[in-house]
Order: sequence, then C-alpha cells, then structure tokens
Amino acid sequence: MRPFYFAAVRYVASALAFAVSLQPTPARAAATPHIFQRPALSRELICFGYAGDLWTVPRSGGKATRLTIGVGIETTPVFSPDGNTIAFTGQYDGNTDVFTVPAAGGVPFRVTYHPAADYAVGWTPDGKDILFRSNRDAHSRYTELYTVPAKGGIAKPLPLPMAYQGQFSPDAKAIAYSPLPPAFGFDYTNFVSWGNYRGGRASTVWVTTLPGLDSFEIPHETASDFSPVYAGGKLYFLSMRSGRSTIFKYDPVKKAVSQALPNDGPDIRTLAGEGNTLVYDRLGDIYLFDTASGASHLVPIEIDADLPEVRPHIESVAGQVEHVAISSTGLRAAIEAHGDIFTVAVKHGPTRDITNTPGVMEREPAWSPDGQSIAYFSDESGLYELFIAPQTGTSVAGAAPVKKFPLAKEPAYYFDPKWSPDSKKIVFHDNRLNIYFLDTTNGKLTTVGDKNIYGGFSNQNFDVAWSPDSKWIAYPRSMKNHLHALFLYSVDSSQSTQITSEMGESIEPAFDREGKYLYFLASTNAGATSDGLDMTSDLYDVTSNIYVATLAADSLSPVAPELDDEKTDAEAKTEARKAETEHSADTKDAKESGDEKARAGRPAGRPVRIDLEGIQSRIVALPLPQGAYETLAVGLKGSVYFLERPSPNGDRERGATLNRWTPDDRKTEKLAEHVTAFQLSANGEKMLLGLAHPGPENDMGNGGGQPSWVIVPANTPVKPGDGALSFADLKLKVVPHEEWAQMYHDVWRIERAFFYDPNFHGADTVAEERHFEPYVDSIASRADLNYVFQEMLTPFSVGHLRGNGGEIPEAKHVPGGLLGADYEIRDNRYCITRIYTGGDFNPRDKAPLAQPGLNVKTGDCILNINGQDLTASLDIQQPLEGTAGKVISLRLGSADGKNVRDLSVIPIASESALRNIDWIENNQRTVDKLSGGKLAYVYLPDTGEGGFTNFNRYYFAQTDKEGAVIDERFNAGGQVADYFVEVLDRHVESYWAPRYGVIEHTPNAAIYGPKVMIANEISGSGGDALPWLFKQAKLGPLVGKRTWGGLVGIGPIPVLMDGGHVTAPSVAFFSPKGDWDVENHGVDPDYPVEQDPKAVSEGHDPQLEKAVSLVMEQLSRHSPAEVQRPAYPNYHK
Repeated sequence: MRPFYFAAVRYVASALAFAVSLQPTPARAAATPHIFQRPALSRELICFGYAGDLWTVPRSGGKATRLTIGVGIETTPVFSPDGNTIAFTGQYDGNTDVFTVPAAGGVPFRVTYHPAADYAVGWTPDGKDILFRSNRDAHSRYTELYTVPAKGGIAKPLPLPMAYQGQFSPDAKAIAYSPLPPAFGFDYTNFVSWGNYRGGRASTVWVTTLPGLDSFEIPHETASDFSPVYAGGKLYFLSMRSGRSTIFKYDPVKKAVSQALPNDGPDIRTLAGEGNTLVYDRLGDIYLFDTASGASHLVPIEIDADLPEVRPHIESVAGQVEHVAISSTGLRAAIEAHGDIFTVAVKHGPTRDITNTPGVMEREPAWSPDGQSIAYFSDESGLYELFIAPQTGTSVAGAAPVKKFPLAKEPAYYFDPKWSPDSKKIVFHDNRLNIYFLDTTNGKLTTVGDKNIYGGFSNQNFDVAWSPDSKWIAYPRSMKNHLHALFLYSVDSSQSTQITSEMGESIEPAFDREGKYLYFLASTNAGATSDGLDMTSDLYDVTSNIYVATLAADSLSPVAPELDDEKTDAEAKTEARKAETEHSADTKDAKESGDEKARAGRPAGRPVRIDLEGIQSRIVALPLPQGAYETLAVGLKGSVYFLERPSPNGDRERGATLNRWTPDDRKTEKLAEHVTAFQLSANGEKMLLGLAHPGPENDMGNGGGQPSWVIVPANTPVKPGDGALSFADLKLKVVPHEEWAQMYHDVWRIERAFFYDPNFHGADTVAEERHFEPYVDSIASRADLNYVFQEMLTPFSVGHLRGNGGEIPEAKHVPGGLLGADYEIRDNRYCITRIYTGGDFNPRDKAPLAQPGLNVKTGDCILNINGQDLTASLDIQQPLEGTAGKVISLRLGSADGKNVRDLSVIPIASESALRNIDWIENNQRTVDKLSGGKLAYVYLPDTGEGGFTNFNRYYFAQTDKEGAVIDERFNAGGQVADYFVEVLDRHVESYWAPRYGVIEHTPNAAIYGPKVMIANEISGSGGDALPWLFKQAKLGPLVGKRTWGGLVGIGPIPVLMDGGHVTAPSVAFFSPKGDWDVENHGVDPDYPVEQDPKAVSEGHDPQLEKAVSLVMEQLSRHSPAEVQRPAYPNYHK
C-alpha cells in the first residue's frame, strides 16, 4: 500500500485451537479482531492478504513477513507446487494482472498484460503454467480459465464455456471448477452480500476430463458450491447447503458428498490446500484443517504493520463535492464535500470549513436569504438532525453557536432544505414521503399536507417554493393516478388546497418575487411515463409547457394583452420603488472576506394575497412552445429561468440549455449550455450553475476543462471561465478510524431507513451492529471496511444488496491496446485467426484491423509492433500496453517474414462490444440455418437501454419470419420489460387488401408465430422479470437454466462520507396470487439445458439448438396458413 505514511500497529491472533466443531464467533485475542483474507498454503508457509498487501507466516503461526507493497491491491495468492513461487493478482502497473514473486521475497514479475482484469487462480501440477481467470474473450458477463507460462507468453483458454475458479487434479487429467462465483463476492472495491442464497446462480462444482471433456457435476442442492480443492484422494469444496458456508467433501469412489466441518459461525469465504491440509479464512481469521483427522485450528498470526491508510492526514476533497448552494447575493457558495460543509468565495476571501468534524456527516447545505446562516443535516447525535451554523462557522471570535434541531426518533434521511424568504423557516422532505417545515425561532416541526403515496419506482418530485411573505408553501403531491398535482399550504391555517388538476403532471412551482404569480411546469403526455420501472415509459418523449397561475382574482396575467398607454403617476412611482428595492446596495461585493453582510433592516415581503376559489381558471400558458423543460425559477422583474433539453430522453450527462423568458418583451434568451443544475441567489442578481464539462483536472482543483461550478450575473449570457469557483482549497483533516466508524453506523442507518422489510428478513440488526463494531476499530484499510459491510449485511439474505467505492488507493490506470482479433502461434509468430468486424450498422464498434483500406486478412501474421519484433516468447499485449486511442505502426506478413507491409492503426481499450456483436450475429446465422430461414433471433442484453435498442432493432426487422427465438441469456436487468411482452403478445386484429401489393394486417409490426425464450443462471433482476412475464403471458416455453432470482429492487441511496456506496433493497416483487415470488429462487425453465463443455467446444450451443427445435416442432404442427383475400363485394346484385 501507499508508503508515505507510517503507523506501526500490532495485531495478534489467538492461539486457541479447537477441533471439528467451530464456535459461532471467531476466537481472537483481547478483542482485537483483524481481517486476514484469502490464504494460500505450501509445505512451510501460509500466504494471505492483509491491508491490501501479501504476507507470509509459518504454518505454525507467529510473526508474519510482508511480501508485497504497492499502490493498489495485491490478492489471490497461490503457491507453485514446489512452494518456491507465489502467483498473485496485482495492480502495480495500472491494470489488474497476474504476477509472480519468490516465496522468500523479491521483485514481482508481471506475467499477463491484457487490459481486461486477470486473476490468479492456481498452477498446473508440473509448476510450469499459471491458471488464471479473465473475461478477456467473453461476449458477456462471465469469465473463463486460462493457462499462461509462468515466465510469460501467450495465454491459452481452457475449453470450458464458463469458469470462475478451479484446480487441476494431481495427475492433470481433469479439472474441478466452478463455472460461476458464489452469491457473495468481494474484490475490495466492490462487494455483494447475499446470505442463504438459493437462486439459479448458485455456483456448482464440475469435474471435466482433459482433453476428453467428459463432465459431471458434483451432486448439488440449491445452495452455492465453490472453491474446489483436491486433497487426500477426495475433492473438498465450500458449500452453503447446510446454511453457513463450510467445508464439504466428495468421495469419487462412493460418488457421495458429506460435510467435513460443521460451522454455526460466520461463513468460510475461501479454501486452499497442500497435501492433506486445507487452509481457510473466516471473518478475518485463518484456520488449518487436517483432512485425515478432521481437526481444525486457528493459526496465531502476529503482525508489526506499517499501515498508511490508518494515519490521520490532510486531504483534498475537491473531487468529492456532493451539493452546492449559492449565498444570498452570490458572493460565496456553500459546499458539501467528504461530510463537511465548506464555503468558497467567488473572488475574495478564504475557503472555510465551517463544520470541521471528522467522524460526523453533514449533508445538503442551504444558505439563508439574509446571508447569515447555513442550514444542513448532521448525524452528530446518531440520527440526522437539522443544524444551523453562522456563515463563517463557529471558530470566528464572537460567532453564534450552532443551533441544533432534533427531527425524528428513528433513522431517516432528509433532503432539499429551502429557507423561507424571512430566514425563519426551512422546508424539506424525508425518505418516508413526508414534507416538513421547521420554525427555527421555536424548533417546532410541522408536516406539510398529506404525505406522498408512491414511494417505489414512481416518478417523485419534491420541489417546493415559498411565497415572498413566507406564509405559503407550494408543492407537488402524487395523486392516485401516479401524476402530481400542485398544492398550496397555508402556514397560518395549516391547510392544504389542491390548485391544479391531476389530469396533468404539474411540478416545479416557483413564486414570482412580488407574490402575484405562481409559475410551474405541466405535462399532458407524462401519464405513460409515471413509473420508470415500466419499459413502456421509454416509448414516449415527455414534453411540458410553462404555466402561470394568477394568485389574486383581480390581478392581470403576465401574458395579458399588452396596452401601450401612458402610466398614471401612482403606477410610475410604484415601479420606481420596485426597481430601487430590487437593486439594493447590499449586493455589492464585500471586501477581502467575501462574506455576506447582514440585512436585518431589509423590508419584509408584503403580504401575498391568494384567492383560492377559482384559481384553476386563472392558469394560462406562457407563449412558449412545448419542450423538454425542467428546473424552474423566477428572478428579478418577473424573469422566468428554466432548463431545456434538446430531447426528453437525450444524454443527461451533457446537461441542458438555461433560458430566460422576460415578461416585458415576452422573449426568450439563451444564457448557458451544458447546465446540469442552477440556483438563483436570494437577491436575484446572481446564479449558480453546474456545468457538464468533464476533462482533466484544472489548476483550480475542479474536474473539468471549464469549471464545474460558476457563479455569474443572472441577467446576461454566461461566458466561458466567468465566475469560476475554485475548489483547490477544499481540504480537510481525515481521521480514518473516526470516519470509518461514522460510515459503519451510516450503513446501518441506511438499511433501517430504506430496506423494504421493517423486520429485515428476521435479521437482528441491533445485535449485528454491536457484534461487528469492534472490527471497525481495528481494520487496517478502507477496503477492510467494505469487507465488514459485506459480512454484516449477509444475514439480510436478499438480492441487490451490494456496495462499491470508497477511498481505496489505486494505481493510475494505464489503458492497454487491443486490435480486435484472435491469434494463433505459427512458426513462432502471432498469426490472425479472426478479425472482429463489428457487424452491420454499428458505427462505433469497428475493430482496428477491420478498417477500410487496410486489407488485413486472417492468416496474416503480425511481425512487429511500433518497431519491436514480436515472437511467441512475448505476450502480444506487452508492446500494446498504453496504446489505446493512439496511432501505432504494425508490420504484417507471412510467418516466414515474406510479403511484408506496414500500416498504421489505432488500438481500442476493450473488445467486449465487438465480441458481443459477433456472438449475437453468429447466433442469428445459426438460427437461420437450423430453421431454414423461418425463425427470427433477437438478443436482449438487459431490460434497459441496451435491450430496448436491440429489441426495436432486431425484432421489427424480422417480422417476415414465422416464429421467433428470444434470447435473454446474461440479461443484466434494468426495468420491467412489459413493452417486450406486449409486443410479443400481439395478435392479428384485421387484414387490409390494397388494389396492388400484398395483403397487410393490423398490427403490422409483429411476428405471429410460435416463440421460445432462452434464459440462463446469469439472467437476473429485470432478466428475472422478463421470463416470468413471458411465462405468465403463455407466449411459449422457457429453455436454459433457472435465473438469478433477484426481484427486490433498489433506488437512489445517499452517498457515504468518502464517496462509497451501498444499496438498500427497497421495493419487493410479489405475484398477483399474493406470493413473494422469484426472489431467491429464480424462474424455472420448462426445458432445462446445460451448456456441455464438449458440445460447446465442438461449436454447438445446446440451449439455442433446443430452442430452435421447439419452435420448429410447433411450426410443423401449426404451419401458418396463407391469407386469402375474400371475393370482392358486389353491391348491385
């Protein structure tokens, strides 16, 4: 790990040994738990991972020796058969690759160079080659096993369809392997927690002979079997079939499975072995298991560790900005970053950390209109509360103390605080669908109206607006038809009144500054998109208009007919006073401090008169065309600011256009492009913009070529570089163990606040939180915290429960280059056996060697790359390292060096899209061949954008076919694909006979013949829902394997302090019959079909072939009859 801090920390594992039966909690010394992971075993040593590095210790235990050190993670050690060398996975050179290092210590040697992630798995019994897994050649979400010479060179795939981990038999005549990873997974930056998993993706152990490819599956139940290890003539593996993961063994003579080690405690995560001894890890401890006696004992490990990640240190958090709020006159912005609240001046004054609280999370700052206070949510007490701090913080002499307002007695999260114009009240909402306002003068918390009723995947909008006199709150509320209507809440009477019809989607209310009008957005075509879970919502481009409600019955609309009459003296004086008020002197820049000046004497907003009766009849649209509008605000002189996207479903990362409509001339002016967010200052003269201009970090510490955030005048178009906020001084002191403890408890709060089942599937969250807390006090790295998260969330036993990220050191990524081809060694040269062209109509997916004019063909050999001679002794990826996106030179010719020619190409960073397209189009050709051209083939990679695009592209282009094969293997989910099923279920409603041409039918875009769907164990989430819907609609049989089984969905969750994430499954599926269906089981195929290794190696796809045969059988029984036009009518008989 990073060597620039030093902390010597000593951990000792207890030497307490016990036999056969493990205790429910790990034995450890004096409450100092530790996290040792993924041990490997030789005759003399144990190698294991700790704090991101590899260590060795004698088998008897004792003081460990650090073996590796480097930025990034070193993991998955495996000893060579002679015990002298350790292969492992490392990230030294900006990529995840296989390395070796002498067991006695030395300089690591890089073995693989492919830009895809390569993970060390094992060795061949002769010790010449290393076994590793990679998805380098995969067409989808799976890995394969490869061997590569330990000294480096070309990697060779094993002839297995999918493989995650494995071990060769001692005689090298077979391999025991698991095609898939277990339900839980951990690779330091990502983790999955799914205890007691019983879905279709439960891993299995197979044994396949080499080279014969005869295969059998170890007798399997519904639980995961994984980590196969040969020892003492038996095949040992880990299994969850008895509940907790523990050791089982398979006797090849008796062909029977039995439990080798009872375990009522934490799950055993990995298993390795040497001779008759196995080594495993369980909740950070390492144990040895003697296969002969069945005895197991804890290995006592002592470490004197340099732990750089536990050291307090100063850190820039410019890249961790989560929320930004503008000050009252735009002199500063309040910023949430890494759990603290900062203020940054546009021109003058220092950056201030106004909270400066390591180990406390502060979220969502909001600056008061009087400029003197900043509100935010803090978890200082253990629950989130509303705090109000002086704008300069409390460290300034004479500063007022922070005001603290408790909110709820149970875990909850709060969002979008907005001050009232009088700076006395704050409105906000929570994850429980409530809207509140807090009176800061007395601490009274009031619920605004009735809570919203839809809390799942329905569109939610909580944008609220205060009237200028702070007496009214306008807010949208979800109605029973899933659309939002606007309501007005009276602070004085505590009554809410609906003011817009639920026949449209009304959102984004905004009062004008005089209190005469309420502007808002409304759409009349949003109904079909009200629940984003439905894929049918993707069919519609939602547009809206900007409307305005006149609040007083006797006031004219801002778009009333214009009359050019001279004004009376009274009207002229009123306008003059208004202009004077709107341009008060307090908006001038302050001096060097850049702080807001107190405006206690500022006149309060005049009382707003709202005539509720008949208000719906006083709503009119602004004279603007329909558009993809969002985020509405009203500024000085009634100017209306709004964002407009070029298309409703366009690329949101590119931002939108900020426009301003002015009522005086009723014209629209473009102010800025690529805007992701904007906010007007309280005085209306400045605006804060978030700009979507990603790029290299600039000298201001921001993450884009143009500043990410700017504060600029609100009345003129934005010029590049104006008003840039510098984040260069966003720095704070990080105290790792304090913030790790905060994040630990924050994750528990998140689950308690968002998890769909208030009983947590029976898990005792109080006991679990107490049990794992000691680990947080002694972990050695941020990756260890992810490990704790994984372990502590496992008892929830639910899908979609996972996490990622956090401040984990990583090496600077070096993008390897790929040419989009496969190779074989011929006469010591790399010769091309296949070029991936990218297929038809895929403009962004062309292999470098398939570019027009190069005329590269299979059989050509690559002799030289960028002047470096290329032979079989060198991994072809070695000279391609770091070349993605850059022009390189290639010398091609025959293997004997003749017919030489030079050409220039640009390597790509990944071939996954090319290989996926090739697989799809090969399947299409197979179906076409097997069916004699009668069947369509449609592949659906997910139930999101990719699946939607593929379905529309491939299904409707094949409506001339008599039947269809719908392939959803490896489907990654997304939405619920109701759209697919509705289209697949179309029936002929009518025929239409033209004078000339063929007879047509309605609906025209359909395939009316028999259909079949293929799914596999990796199809999940939306890929579970799709075959379930397919079967419910009785559209045809399901072929393949039982699906993943994950239909408790997830939604947005607050980010953790250091940018890490964790999910909280919050919406659960159940069937119309009232059953919790699919979750933790999957969807069963009508025709189970395995992808037999031998058949696949011979070029077959058993699942696809079975699917075709089923549809062809149906066609043979029910061949579609030719439609005959009836006799023409004669109405004159």
